[in-house]
Amino acid sequence: SNMTSQEFVAEYEDTWGETPTYLAAAQFAAFCSLAQAIEWADSLRPQDVAAQLRNMSLYEFYADISFGPTGPVTMQTIVVQAPSASDNVTTPQAVFPFQEATARFIFPRPTWAQQRCRITTSKCSGNGECTTTGTCACDEGWSGNACEQLRVVAETDEGVVLQTLAVAFASLIAVSTLMLGLWRLCHCRYRLERRLLEELTQAIAREDQRKIASTRRRLAYCGWNPRKIDRFVCSIRRRQSEESGISLAYLLSQEFLDLAQRCTGVQDPTFYDLADAFFLKEQGIGACGVCPRDGELGCSFVDTLPPKYRQGATHFLSWTWGYTVSTVRETLQSW
Repeated sequence: SNMTSQEFVAEYEDTWGETPTYLAAAQFAAFCSLAQAIEWADSLRPQDVAAQLRNMSLYEFYADISFGPTGPVTMQTIVVQAPSASDNVTTPQAVFPFQEATARFIFPRPTWAQQRCRITTSKCSGNGECTTTGTCACDEGWSGNACEQLRVVAETDEGVVLQTLAVAFASLIAVSTLMLGLWRLCHCRYRLERRLLEELTQAIAREDQRKIASTRRRLAYCGWNPRKIDRFVCSIRRRQSEESGISLAYLLSQEFLDLAQRCTGVQDPTFYDLADAFFLKEQGIGACGVCPRDGELGCSFVDTLPPKYRQGATHFLSWTWGYTVSTVRETLQSW
């Protein structure tokens, strides 16, 4: 194509109005490889084109493209990660190959919400820290969603300050007993609310509707209005959806195998077959479900699974879509 990465991004954005993902670049490079193989073969016969692909060595902005003896491309993939709290950047950095890395690989990674906070708030404007829930905990003297607002304390006349302190001290002696009682009451209520919120979070993960309903009622007794409770429930469902993964037990289950065979009509389908049958047809899996991340129609496959098959992700697995279900299941079973 004789294009640079910057030229490809500019043309893609001009054509489609959005920034390309690595998949767009990979597919573009695949078409370039196919076009070049056809030109070199001077033929459309699959055997002639395949022979040129096997011997190909093509430089593209995406990668130096060549193919191994069994077919897969032999390029070395670049792995990037979101910036960590110790980085002085706010954009994703390359961590592999190591000789080309611009940052240190970190594992385990922070939560997705925390990583998103660090990027969208420029690490809380340098005036705080992103929490695991994706919000900024601002340093003293700063406020705002991104800790971007400086709290200004006005200077006060020294005499007024002393007079105010004297009155406050005298008042404090008179109401100290009342304040202590109020503090104890508030502290007990705070601990109760924290315990209820933790119980509600666990009940949502288990989809225990009875426990969810009873905990909502108890929060209402603590002064939480229904709208506040709904916002908390939505935030928990969103976070759990973002951090959940499909369990190994499900991939190895007869339930998954039956679903794959039933939807594809193939005894041992590839993951290309699954993609077409699961997601690309009009009524794909999750098409009629409400997404817990944005509240819109259409949810992820993981969101359609029962809690026993959907928990916090611990491993990331990547595989070739040309593999069959039996190959992947046997490999996972061995592992």
